[in-house]
Amino acid sequence: MEEEKQRSELVFVPAPALGHMASTIELANRLLSITNQHHRISITILIVSFPYTDPNFASYFQSLPSIFPNIRFIILPPVDPPPLPAHAAIETLVSLYCHKWTPQLKESLTQLTDSSPPIRLTGLVIDILFTDFIDVANQLGVPTFLNFTTNAALLGLMLHLPTLHADHPKTTESFTELAIPSFANSVPPTVLPTPLLNKTDDSYKWYVHHSGRFRELKGMLVNTFPELESYAIHSFDSLSGIPKVYAVGPNVDLAGKGQLRPVGGSGEQERIMKWLDRQPEGSVVLVCFGSMAGLSGAELREIAVGVEASGYRFLWSLRKAPRFSGDGKAAEEDPRDGLPEGFEGRVEGRGWCVGGWGKWRCWGIRQLGGL
Repeated sequence: MEEEKQRSELVFVPAPALGHMASTIELANRLLSITNQHHRISITILIVSFPYTDPNFASYFQSLPSIFPNIRFIILPPVDPPPLPAHAAIETLVSLYCHKWTPQLKESLTQLTDSSPPIRLTGLVIDILFTDFIDVANQLGVPTFLNFTTNAALLGLMLHLPTLHADHPKTTESFTELAIPSFANSVPPTVLPTPLLNKTDDSYKWYVHHSGRFRELKGMLVNTFPELESYAIHSFDSLSGIPKVYAVGPNVDLAGKGQLRPVGGSGEQERIMKWLDRQPEGSVVLVCFGSMAGLSGAELREIAVGVEASGYRFLWSLRKAPRFSGDGKAAEEDPRDGLPEGFEGRVEGRGWCVGGWGKWRCWGIRQLGGL
C-alpha cells in the first residue's frame, strides 16, 4: 500500500547543449501526455552547470520552468573545473566534468527520494557522454537508460565501436571498407565521425569508454522511428547482450517553445525571418551542425566555396570547432574570420551567415528545402 502512494519519478540528465536539451524536453512532454492520463509518472530534468561563453544559456535554463510547468527543472550548482589538457575537445571536457558532477547528482537524487510526499525513482535517463552516472544509479538501486538524441544508425556504430577498436587497434584508415551492423552497406573509414578517425585523440578514447558501458544500461531510447530507419532498428535484433532499443522519435521542437534566443538578439532574428519570408518556397538550404559542434578553418572555407558555387539560397549557422583551455572555457572567436575573403559580399541577397544561431526556430518554415 505504501508503494502505491508514492509517485513514480523519471529523471533525465541531458547534455548541456541546446539540441540535446530541446529533444529531451520534447520527449518528456510526450511521455507525460501519454502517462498522465492515468497520473503514472512525474519527470525531473537535471541541468548540469557548464562553462558556456554564451550568456544566453544561463537565462535560457532559468526560463524553462515557466515555459514547461509540467516538468520539474533542477539546475545543479557550478563545480570547480577539472584539470584539462591543452585545447581539449568538447568530448573530453564533458566527460571530465561528468566526474565532478557525480556527487551533485547523487545528492539531488537522494533529496528527491527523501522528499514529501515520497517519490519512487523509476529510472535515470542519461546522455551519451554521461555513462559514469551509471555508478551513481547503481548505488541507489535505480535503473539507467540512455537517451540517444540522434539516429539509430549512429547508435549502432557506437555499440559496434568497442569491437571495431579491438579488431583494428592501431588505425582504421588503412581499411578500404568497414562493415557496421546498423549500416545497410559497408563504408570507407573516412565517412565516420571525425572523432572516431584518430585513435590517439582523447575524443576517440572517450567514445570508446562510453560506448563500452552501453551494455550496462537497462534500455536505450533513440530519436528515430521505424519508417525512417527500418534497417538500423532491425539490426539491433541480431546483436547479443545489448539492452532493448526503443525508437521514440521524432522528438523535434516544431513549436519553438524551448528554443534559445539567437546570439544576435531579437533584431537579428527578425531580419533573418523577414529575409526568409521573401524567398521562394523550398528554396533555402539550412546549414547547421548543432549547438556544440563546429568546423575547422579549412572546413569552413571548403563549405563556403561549395555553397557559393552551388548557386542555392542558404542560411548558415556558423560555428568554429570549440577548443577549451585549462580553466574549462572556450576561446572566443568570430567564426566569420575563417571565411574566404569577400565571401559574404559575393553571396549577399541569396545567403545569410549568422554566428551560432539555432536551427530550432526554422523547423516548419516552408522556405526551407533541405538541411
